Amino acid sequence: MGNNIKTDTTANKNSDEILSTPFGVFNLSQSTGAVFKVSGNELRKTPGNSLAEALRGRVPGLKVTRGNNTPGEDGGYTFTLNGGTPYVLIDGEPRGLEVDLREVEEVYVLNDATFNSMLGILGDNGLIYVVTKGENASKPIVEANYQRGLNIRTRLPQLLSAADYATAINQASNNDGFGDIYSPTAIQAYRDGSDPIRYPNVNYQDMFLKQSSPSNFASLNVYGGKDNVKYGAFLGYSDWQGLEKIGKQINGHDLTFRTKIRTRMNDLIEAHASVYGKFGQNDRAVLAPNTMFNWISTTPANAFPLQVGDTAYVVSNQYNNNLLSELKGGGKHTDYDARMIFDFGVDFDFKDYVKGLKYTTYAMLRTFNSQTLLADNTPATYTINYVPDVNGNDSLTLRTYNTAIRQLNVSRSSSGIQRNFVYGGNVSYVKTIGQGDLNLNLNHLLYFQPTKASGQPDVRQLTFNLNGSYALKRKYIVFGNVNSSSSSKFIGANRTRFFPTGGLAWVVSNEDFLKNNSSINFLKFRTSYGVIGTEYATSNFLYLNQWTGGNTIYYGIGGSSPANSAYSLSQTANLGINWITYNQFYAGAELRMFNSFNLNINYFDIAIKGQIAQASELYAAALGNNVYLPYLNFTNRRNKGFNANISYNNNKNEFKYYVGVNAGYNKITGERIAELPYPDQYRLQQGQPEDNIIGYVSDGLFTAQNIGSALPQFGAVQIGDIKYKDLNGDNKIDSRDQKAIGNNTPRFNYGINIGANFKNFNIDVVGNGLAGYDINLNRNYYQNFGLGSYFATVNQNLSNGNANPRLAVLKSNNNYINSDYWLIKGDYFRISLLELGYTLSDKVIAKGPLNSVKFFVRGSNIALFSKMKDLDPEDLNAGVSEYPMMRTYTLGASLSF
Repeated sequence: MGNNIKTDTTANKNSDEILSTPFGVFNLSQSTGAVFKVSGNELRKTPGNSLAEALRGRVPGLKVTRGNNTPGEDGGYTFTLNGGTPYVLIDGEPRGLEVDLREVEEVYVLNDATFNSMLGILGDNGLIYVVTKGENASKPIVEANYQRGLNIRTRLPQLLSAADYATAINQASNNDGFGDIYSPTAIQAYRDGSDPIRYPNVNYQDMFLKQSSPSNFASLNVYGGKDNVKYGAFLGYSDWQGLEKIGKQINGHDLTFRTKIRTRMNDLIEAHASVYGKFGQNDRAVLAPNTMFNWISTTPANAFPLQVGDTAYVVSNQYNNNLLSELKGGGKHTDYDARMIFDFGVDFDFKDYVKGLKYTTYAMLRTFNSQTLLADNTPATYTINYVPDVNGNDSLTLRTYNTAIRQLNVSRSSSGIQRNFVYGGNVSYVKTIGQGDLNLNLNHLLYFQPTKASGQPDVRQLTFNLNGSYALKRKYIVFGNVNSSSSSKFIGANRTRFFPTGGLAWVVSNEDFLKNNSSINFLKFRTSYGVIGTEYATSNFLYLNQWTGGNTIYYGIGGSSPANSAYSLSQTANLGINWITYNQFYAGAELRMFNSFNLNINYFDIAIKGQIAQASELYAAALGNNVYLPYLNFTNRRNKGFNANISYNNNKNEFKYYVGVNAGYNKITGERIAELPYPDQYRLQQGQPEDNIIGYVSDGLFTAQNIGSALPQFGAVQIGDIKYKDLNGDNKIDSRDQKAIGNNTPRFNYGINIGANFKNFNIDVVGNGLAGYDINLNRNYYQNFGLGSYFATVNQNLSNGNANPRLAVLKSNNNYINSDYWLIKGDYFRISLLELGYTLSDKVIAKGPLNSVKFFVRGSNIALFSKMKDLDPEDLNAGVSEYPMMRTYTLGASLSF
C-alpha cells in the first residue's frame, strides 16, 4: 500500500525508483511503461487545496475541466487521459480524489498497457497514483500553511435593461405581424425610471450578486521517523462564502485530517495503518444556487417590481418566482457530510528464509454519510393590479398569489450512505540472475460496494495479476502480465476472464557506444501491448430478465393499459453478455540531453471492442419495442493519439529558469456502431469520428433578393431566417441534407509551464488549453424568441460573427435546428496558475528553529483567451444557470520546522 521513493531517476540514468502498489512492486527505472511524475511542491503553487485544480496543464495527455463552480462543492472536475477516464489511487487506495493538495508528496501518472493491465476491470484508461507525505524516513518535520483567498466572479451573461427588452419584444412581435406590445411611453418610462412600480427596471446581477467572496485555507502537517517507525499526520481547514448580496449567503467550512503510521515489529513483520476523515458543513438559502442564477438570467428586468412597500413581494402570472423573497424569507438549507477511510495492513519480509521474497496485504473500509436539514418557508407573494378609483384614475391594488407558510421545525430532506470495502495483497520476489534483475509479483484485489437501493445490485469485483519483468544489464527489459478479472455483471463462463499483456524496453544510453556520451544522458525506447477487460456501465444485470409493475403492457411497438396493475417485461436477458475489451498498443521514447533538455513522447492505438448497444438501434421500430430486444456486445471503437512533454531547465547560474510544454492528441472513431443502414452513404457514421456534430450546412440568411427561390424546408420562412444548402439536389431541405459539420470533443489539450528563480524570489506560471473542437451555440442563451427571456446577444452578432436570425414571437422551427450557422471554434487558452514567492534566506533563519519560510501571492484562472467573449468555453452554463467561473487570488505563508 505504501510507497518508498529511493532516488530521482532524472538525476542518474542508472538510479532506482521503487513504487510499491497494491498491484505489484515496480522499479520504475526498469519498467517498460510510460511514467510521468509531478512533485507536490510544484503542485502546491496552486491556490487552495484542490489537487484537481493543481494538475491543470501539468501532465501530457491529461485534460482537466471544471463543470461546477458553486462554493463548497467539489468543483465537478472531469479527468480525461488519452481520451478516457483514468483511475485514481491515493497511497495505493482506491478512494478517488479524497486527498488534500497540501499533504501531497508526489503524483505519478502511469499510462500504458503494462500499468493498465494490472488494474484489471479499472485499467482501461491509465492511472493517477498519489503519494502523501509521511512514507519516508526523515527527521521530524512540521509544516504550517495559511492562505487568505479572494474569489472574483468572471464572465456573466449580458442582460437586457427593461427598455431594451421591451424593444426586442416589439421587434419580434412586428416580425410576426402582431404589432407593438409595449408603447413608446412605456419604453421611455422603463428607461427613465419615472414610475418604478408600473414600469420596473430591475438589474438582477447588480442587485443580488457581489463581485467577490472570501475564503481561508490553513493546514498543519507533521511527518518523519526512522527505518523502524514512520509516521505522518495532517490537519487541514477550509472555509468559503458565496456571492449572494441579499438574504442567506452560502457559508461553509470543512475539516480534513489524515494520520498514518508504519512500524517494523521485527525482521519479518511490518504493520501499517491510516485513518482519513473529512467533515463539512455548508449553509445556504433553500433556493439552490444554480436555480438562483437561472432566475437572475431568465427573469426580464421589467417582469415586476420586486417589492412594494416594506413587506409585499411581487410576482406576475408569467414570472411567478421572486428571488428577493426566496433569499430573504425562503428558509435555510444545511448540508452535512462525513467521509472516513480506515485501512490496516501487514508486510512480511521473508529475507531470512528466501531472499527477495515479500508479501504485503491490507484491508480498507471507506464510508460516506450525508444529510440535509432545512426549514423550507413559502413567503407571501402578490400580483399588482390597477383598478379605476371613483375619480377614474388607476389605483394600485395587490392580489394574493401565494399565502405565507412558515415551517417551525427543521426537517431532514435527504440523506446518503455509502460503504465500500477493499482487500488486497501482493507477493513479490526480486532476484539478480546472471547479469539481470528479475522482479515477480502475484497480487489480488477484492472490491465490494453494497448498495441500499433496491433497484441496483451490489458491486463485486475480483482481480488477480501474475506479472514479471527481467532487466538484462539494465539495457534490455521485458515485462509480462496475466490478469484474471471476475465481476458479478457476467454469468457462467463469462464471469471470469484472463487478459494478457507484454512490454519491451531498450535503454540505449546504457550501450557501450553511448555510455560515456557527454550529450545524451539518457535514451530509452519502449513498447507494450495488452488486452484489458472492463464491465458495462449500466447498473442492471443484463443477463437477467427484468419486470416492472405498472398499467402498460407492450405488444410489438404499441401498448395497452389494463384496468388493473400488471407486471410487464422491461428488459430481455442476454446470457451471453460479455466483457468489453481494450486492446492497447503503446510505443514511446524518453530522452535527456545536456542535463537540461528532456523529451518524453508516447503513441497509442487502442481498439475498444464489444461495447454495449441495444439491439433496437439496429432495426426499424416496427420490429418491436426495446423491451423485446436485448442488449448486445456490438459497438467497436478505436482511439488513436499521442502525448508528449518537452522541457528545458538551466540551474547553473544564480538566475535559474525552466520552460516546459506538454500536449496530447486523440481521436476516437466508431469502427462498428449501431445505426440504421441509410441509403445515403454520406449520412452513415460508421468509420467516422464518434464526436461528429451532425447538422445542416447553412447558406447565410434569406434576403429580399433570394426569399422568392426558397426551397421547401422547416415551416414557412421569412427574410432573416437561416437558408440551408440542398446537399442531395432533390430541391427540398430535409433530414437527408445533414452531414458532419464539426466535432464536439477537443482533439488537442496542452499545457505550458514557465518559471524562474533569482536569489530568493520565484515566479511560476502554468497555462492550459484545448483545441480542435466546436461549440454549438444553439442553446437557450442565444435563442431569442417568444415573450420570455432575452439576452443582450439579441442586439449583436453571435460569438462566431454570424448575424442573429429573425426574431419571432412564435418559435421558428427552421432557425433552431443544428447547423453550422451556430458553430464556433471552442479553442481556448487559460493562464491557470501564477505564483510570486519569496523565501527567506538560510542566513536569516539559521539561528532559529525554522527550516524554511516562504511568503507568496498565488492566483488561478488569471486570464482566458478565446473566440467566445461572453461566456466561458469550458462551461457554457457558468454564470447563466450555474455559479460563474471564479478567479482566485490568495496571499499566504508556509513555514517548516
